[in-house]
Amino acid sequence: MTEFQPTPQTHEQVDEGLRNAFRQAMKDGVMDATPYLKQMTYKSDIEKTEAEIKVLQKKLELLKEIETHKSQPRMEAERSGEFCVVFYNKRTYYRIEYTDEFGYVVWWRREKQDDTSRLVMVTDKETERLLEGLWFNEVKHGKYD
Repeated sequence: MTEFQPTPQTHEQVDEGLRNAFRQAMKDGVMDATPYLKQMTYKSDIEKTEAEIKVLQKKLELLKEIETHKSQPRMEAERSGEFCVVFYNKRTYYRIEYTDEFGYVVWWRREKQDDTSRLVMVTDKETERLLEGLWFNEVKHGKYD
């Protein structure tokens, strides 16, 4: 007796054969295949790839939006305080006086002369003293509280 060798089948042929067997079993009333048929909804590789591309496009749009918000310069005070602006030597300086229990003053200046550049803290003590004098004369008009 010769051994039976089945003809090799592709995945699609096996899939179609199983579908036909389930359909026949349902027609014959042998089994209820509803849960299995829901799992066996066949999508072509192209449809699967298109769905994956849509998901990736949405993720890419979200990442671009996040990057856009990250790159925008913004200044946020962590504590409450008073904010003043002084112009000196064609530059804009910002004075923040915190009104919490520590009560300190921080001076900031624009890195470049446009409104979109980031703020840099003034660390030079001589510049700070000069800016405090300008602030006292221009903003406070030389009057003590």
